[in-house]
Amino acid sequence: MVYTISGEVNEDKGTLWRELLVAFVASLPFFTHGVETTILTASAHTGHFIRSDDVPWSTTILVLVAGISGPFCCYIINRFGRQCGVFIVSFVQGTSLIPLFLLNETSSLILHGFAGLSSGALFTILPTYIRETSSPKIRGISMTLIMAMITAGYMMKLVMSPEERRYLIAALVMCQVMCMLVIVESPNYLVMKGKFETAQKRIAVLKGLPEDNGNVKSHLEELKAESERVKSCAKLSVISLYRNKIWWDSLKMALVLHTTMVLCGNVVFLDQKKSLVQLKLVDSDPQNILVLSAMFAGGLFTLVSSIIIDRKYILTLGYVLMALSSGTIAVYTQADLTVYTLRWIPVASLAVLVFGYGVSWALPFIITVEVFNFEIQATILGTIFTYSQAIKLLHIHTFKYIENYVGVYTMFYIFASINLYGAVYSLFIVPNTRHKSMKQIEKQIKRIPLPA
Repeated sequence: MVYTISGEVNEDKGTLWRELLVAFVASLPFFTHGVETTILTASAHTGHFIRSDDVPWSTTILVLVAGISGPFCCYIINRFGRQCGVFIVSFVQGTSLIPLFLLNETSSLILHGFAGLSSGALFTILPTYIRETSSPKIRGISMTLIMAMITAGYMMKLVMSPEERRYLIAALVMCQVMCMLVIVESPNYLVMKGKFETAQKRIAVLKGLPEDNGNVKSHLEELKAESERVKSCAKLSVISLYRNKIWWDSLKMALVLHTTMVLCGNVVFLDQKKSLVQLKLVDSDPQNILVLSAMFAGGLFTLVSSIIIDRKYILTLGYVLMALSSGTIAVYTQADLTVYTLRWIPVASLAVLVFGYGVSWALPFIITVEVFNFEIQATILGTIFTYSQAIKLLHIHTFKYIENYVGVYTMFYIFASINLYGAVYSLFIVPNTRHKSMKQIEKQIKRIPLPA
């Protein structure tokens, strides 16, 4: 008796470990930037790890250079390729080693200038590159990896001396240069330039499949269709943005998310001593262990939860935590109030506040990259990044005067209101992006016409 066994064999879709490896290597500069930030007078979040009473020139230079360099970096990756942009990030961080080891005021200003330049490149080039080289299934974890990387860099402040951190930065830059062999050109960019054969080869390399595999060809056809859909519209301009309602609504959403995140209160609550001023603590935590560890925990939470939870819900959670804890801290920072009982409440509230910020701080960048077609996403991201740095610069220079006029507790109430608005906006306006293609995301953003 002969038995015939038949069945369908699923076509190999490739492995994901190569894309994860590329995302990890591309995220290494964020860890380097995090370590470098511990030596600077300010972080990329406008929160000052040293003090928030005054805004030194070095902080102004950092934010200003970052805002100027963002669009320039986006122009470079649109003209010369995403791979070139990743090389530039490591090159700038390597160049910053020169003023890093020269301990004087002039070299400190130069160092902050290089840090601003690398910051502008980090938050425009790398999110674009990682988004384009990651499949939808792993895009959540590969893009939120940047949050864990940069906060892990901050944690080095707790275990290493400033001199040790300088040598660590030098070692990391050398490691980044050696790992550049892993970095391949983005297939999306190659499709933009009409290099379809090369794009097919890069897709095959990333997926670990033969070039003639059906999934490789299918992915290439999807990229071609996305590119043609944008090229069939008018050339990118303010007028074409306004006329294309999907782009216009996406742009407004990105502007709101970046504005609320800049104005969420990080300028004050990352200063642990100031947030807990009414407790009359005398240097009980000079290294800001509470702030750094809570922010790191928030980044890890986002990294893990992004596997099963959509980015919009994680962002909403972060805003809700910040709104509730900001309101609580506002009560405990009232003028002429000394807290004698339940002193753990403001401390716990600050931990929750920073945790919520750690959960959400980079999600506006990630969502912005996800909702725009790859033909225009770099240009849009560079413009929005410059906008965010402009309001950040205005915010840090005007905060002191507003605080002196209304009081720090009133500012916490205002920040709580802004975070509450951000939570509602994220929940009802931001589209689902987890495991979604560009076309599926655009369908959520597309306006439904009202019935006649």
